[in-house]
Amino acid sequence: MASQGRRNSILEVLEAEGVGKISREFENVTLLREDVIVQAGEKNAYLYFPTTAVISFIGQTGQGATIEVWSVGHEGAAGISAILGQEPPFSGVVQIPGDAVRVKTATLKKHFERSRTFRDAVGGYLHYLLTQTSCLGICNNLHPLVQRFSRWLLVMEKRVGTRSLHFTHDSIAALLGTRRATISVAAAALQSAGAIRYTPGAIIIESRRKLARSACGCHKAMNVEFP
Repeated sequence: MASQGRRNSILEVLEAEGVGKISREFENVTLLREDVIVQAGEKNAYLYFPTTAVISFIGQTGQGATIEVWSVGHEGAAGISAILGQEPPFSGVVQIPGDAVRVKTATLKKHFERSRTFRDAVGGYLHYLLTQTSCLGICNNLHPLVQRFSRWLLVMEKRVGTRSLHFTHDSIAALLGTRRATISVAAAALQSAGAIRYTPGAIIIESRRKLARSACGCHKAMNVEFP
């Protein structure tokens, strides 16, 4: 069974179709911040279905910096490429600690091969991931940092269901592929506009409407309500 609280969309599909004995292999786990649960270039033994945790997949820019190439919350699964027999190109790192359900890849791969319902759910999620990564590619290349930062905050708030986000400026800079000082300038501008309030280690969204006004339109295309 899934963890208490928010449900995972793909797990709900599995449970609705009556997964029977494989549900005994569903393991509730608690993920800690900065846990690396998917290793780039390695076939992962488990898939993780977050319920309250959020996992970011991190790419290297080639200039000593990193950037978030996609993220996974309660709408999806981390390590989904494994059931297709593929190795992930990026590592998955826990950004927001919380709960998830862990299932052996081998178990789900067998179920994937015999269940059209599960294949359809995975296909729908992969389409969502393609949309997300395409939007991020456009956003990270063309939109000013304040718009990107606002978009990231809106998506993260929707994903975790709370307006209080526990991130440092350093960690946000690593996800957005920029410098800490640049994030601090953007945060100060958003605070002056009444959109957010920040304290050491946390950002509180004061006005979602004002934050949406500062964001690019990408956050709408990256709607995390899936399917």
